[in-house]
Amino acid sequence: MPGRRSLAALLVAPLAAPTVARTQEAWPARSIRLVVPYPPGGTTDILARPYGEFLRQRLGQTVVMDNRPGAATNIGSEIVARAEPDGYTLLFGQGSMIGNAATGPVPPYDPRTAFEAISLVAQVPYLVAAHPGFPARDLAGLITLARANPGRWRISSAQLDFQVAQLNRRAGFELEHVGYRGGAQATSDCIAGQVEMVFALVPVLLPFVREGVLRPLGVTSAARSPVLPQTPSFAEAGAARLDSGAWYGLFGPAGTPPGIVQRLAAETAAFAADPVLGARLGGQGYRVESSTPAALQALYLHTGDEYAALVRELNWHPSR
Repeated sequence: MPGRRSLAALLVAPLAAPTVARTQEAWPARSIRLVVPYPPGGTTDILARPYGEFLRQRLGQTVVMDNRPGAATNIGSEIVARAEPDGYTLLFGQGSMIGNAATGPVPPYDPRTAFEAISLVAQVPYLVAAHPGFPARDLAGLITLARANPGRWRISSAQLDFQVAQLNRRAGFELEHVGYRGGAQATSDCIAGQVEMVFALVPVLLPFVREGVLRPLGVTSAARSPVLPQTPSFAEAGAARLDSGAWYGLFGPAGTPPGIVQRLAAETAAFAADPVLGARLGGQGYRVESSTPAALQALYLHTGDEYAALVRELNWHPSR
């Protein structure tokens, strides 16, 4: 969840060339396990699979995708946190790894010290979309309508309680949140008119927007999404402190050798620069980009600080 100020400054440091120590020149000598703390088929998995295949081609070793969902990413993340730091167990992680310390469920390890940051992979904003019969035709209309009728209009999501609470707070209105266990049901009930709006990451809702069964109202990033150029951001509409979404990054266990970290960071930079992958994933709503290990570490810690500050602001009670 990117924070109140722009994160661009955290992500612009140049990527150093890989410097693999002699003792690490044989890496990788066997298959690599890429843990994805979400189920197959979701937005994280859709990005992680082409990334894993890219690494396989570049490194010449099998990359085994290991989906380990549960406990709001804690189950998969703990596997990597406790793994041997040898470059053979990696995590396709997200900001919730550190955010859970504030919102719950609290992880059974210290998320600030458990991982070695390697590189950012992509960022994705959230989208608020509405049933075509919803009275507001655009974001300005939604804000006016919602502020005039607190609690009247419903918005669904797949267990994004904290993110919807942030949306309500920063946009200055009160939508009734209807939580679902999965994104498919949250979306289909909005399409069917059971709820007026749905809140999800852009890649989840984009196919339905393109089909015309959902109307996009606003994105939560500071700027508009390239795949929804006519849809304004909440920041444009006056919710200047609403700059949120999901970012994805590659992590290893703390203590992963620097040479391996730099090699993986360089390969991730090549992934982000690939024009075919960029066009394919960009067309689905992902903003593919890489970073230095230091820049990802700064983003990661910043995300944890922002979650903690928002928990205090919302008087949120973390789950255990």
